[in-house]
Parts: sequence; structure tokens; C-alpha cells
Amino acid sequence: MSILMGSDVTRAQAVSWFARAVFALSFFVPLHEAVQANETFRLSLPVDCKLGQDCFVQNYVDLDPEPGVLDAICGSAAYDGHKGTDFRVLNTKATANVLAAAPGIVRGARNDMADRLVQTEIDRAGVKGRECGNGVVLVHEDGWETQYCHLQKGSVAVKAGDKIARGQKLGRIGYSGLAAFAHVHLSVRKDGAVVDPFWGRSPSKDILKACTVSEPSQETSLWQNGVGDLLKDASGSLIELGFADGPMSTVDLENGSISSPLADSGALVFFARAINLRKGDRLVLKVQGPEGEFAASTGKPMPRSKAQWVAFSGRKLREKRWPAGTYQGEAVLVRNGKAVSRGTARFVLD
Repeated sequence: MSILMGSDVTRAQAVSWFARAVFALSFFVPLHEAVQANETFRLSLPVDCKLGQDCFVQNYVDLDPEPGVLDAICGSAAYDGHKGTDFRVLNTKATANVLAAAPGIVRGARNDMADRLVQTEIDRAGVKGRECGNGVVLVHEDGWETQYCHLQKGSVAVKAGDKIARGQKLGRIGYSGLAAFAHVHLSVRKDGAVVDPFWGRSPSKDILKACTVSEPSQETSLWQNGVGDLLKDASGSLIELGFADGPMSTVDLENGSISSPLADSGALVFFARAINLRKGDRLVLKVQGPEGEFAASTGKPMPRSKAQWVAFSGRKLREKRWPAGTYQGEAVLVRNGKAVSRGTARFVLD
């Protein structure tokens, strides 16, 4: 018997789970020295990881100033009112250093909130007023400010008043505060107003017009370099492929709690997890086993945009054990008949 199923986190769930309140930190103190001004304010990568391999951009700033969602390339990789850019790791068992995206002075920090995935309204209520979780606020020259949220408890390595260099470690990625996945939320502000780092401007109707005719470029953005790499995940990406001993949910993957197949496991499945899918996208899976074709799924078109989706294809055990040898799975994210993202995974069963 084949297993052809999937599990997802919709954008509607993202709105109810992910942080969308004002990301406020307590313990602010007056600044006692000025930050040395740069000729131009520019941002470097705020995480010490390899984009597209062990970290990914899950959410972008919502550029639509009215109800509705729009990311930097006129897509839906955001949620209504989102005020920053979310850099995620695969699950709660993974982490990475959070780095200062620009030189500045620490305005405030928090370091004592527990890491806990928010999944219910009770969870949300438990962090009300402290949605940012553990975090750091840096002030920069000319009214610029950056804020880093959801850091791992006990990892914050700076304190109010500290002068910080570009790329200096601030803490580690966690899931404190209002977080449904392990990540750091980076907010950028100018004179208190939210700024999208890709367009270098605050959300407005003008940006709505601009993104329909062009994409952000190195000239428009605040990023030092690598704008294209940072925007890749907005179009949809495969972030995790592997084999498991049965079906799983996105929560299982966020917790890193899946188990690899054994020779006598009741099922053997290949799974693929993707982020930032759009309406009509399909995840196509093909699995080869030691004896040839093992399982396949053409995937149903997504009925709506999805923040995250996991698809899997496999079989239930019929004999005493699974054939020994190599199992290889291929996943393809298909949009309008073309491959947007592709990946493979192998598993050897003794």
C-alpha cells in the first residue's frame, strides 16, 4: 500500500501563530555616546550560517500598508502586518549565531525568556507584551535602528550601552517569545518607522507599484551584497528532504522528532518540506529502492499560498523486513509547469 499525503502550515495559521505585534524590549537605557557615522547605512547578514543549506528566509516585510500581504517581489512570503525579515533554521535542535548587521550601540536587551514553540492561544497569552522574546536593539547613525528577536535563552552576549562592531555575536537563534519556529526576526527602522531592507523604504502604495515592474536590486536595498540570494526563498524553496519510519506533521519536523526507518519499521517514507509555496504549486516526489521504483506522487495543486508544506510518499511494510540497499528520493517544486526548486536525498538500509 502506498502512502501519499501531506501536512502544512497555511498563511492564515502564520498570522495567528507568528509574531505580528510590536516587538518591544524592556530595559531601554539612554545612550551615553554617539555611534560613529558611516557614509551610507548598510546591512550585512545577521546570521552565521549558509543560506539555502542550513538557514532560510521564511518571512519578509509585509509591504502592503493596508489589509493584505505583499513581499518584496510581489509575492506572499509574509503575513499581514509583518515588520521584519525572519531567518530560520531547520528545527528547534538547530541553531546559529546571530550577528550585528551594522555597527551600533546596544539600546536594550533581554535574555531570560524560555524557548517554547507557540501553537495555541494559551501559548500566545503567555508571552503577551513580550512577543520579541529574548532580543537586542541596536541604534545606529542618523536615526537607524535594528532589532533582533526570539534569541535562545541565556545566549545574549551583550548588554545595554555596549558598543558593537559589524558582525559581532549578539546571541544565538532560538524560539523564545511569539515564535512558531526557530528563527531570528530582524526589524529595521528609520526614525521609528519600519523599513524594508530590500527596497530601502517603508511599506507604501508606491512600492506596490514598483514591485510589479522590477525586483529589488543592490542599488535599492540596504544589504551590502547578496540581494538575490536573500530573495530566493521568497519564490519558494525546498528546505528539508529525508526518510522516516512513517508520516509526519510540520510540528514533528519543527521539533526535529522524526525517526529514520529500520529494517522492520511499519512504514518507509520519503518526505520533502518546502516553504513559501504559492497557489497552484505542486510537490512531485519519486522514490527508487534497491529493487527499482518504490513510490511516487505527482502532488495536488496547492489550493492557496502556504507558508510551509511537507509532502511524503512511501509504503507500509508487507514482508518481514525492507530490502537492504540504497533508497533515493527526488522532490521537485513545480510552478506553472516549471521546476522552481529540486533536491534529492539518499538512505542506506543494512
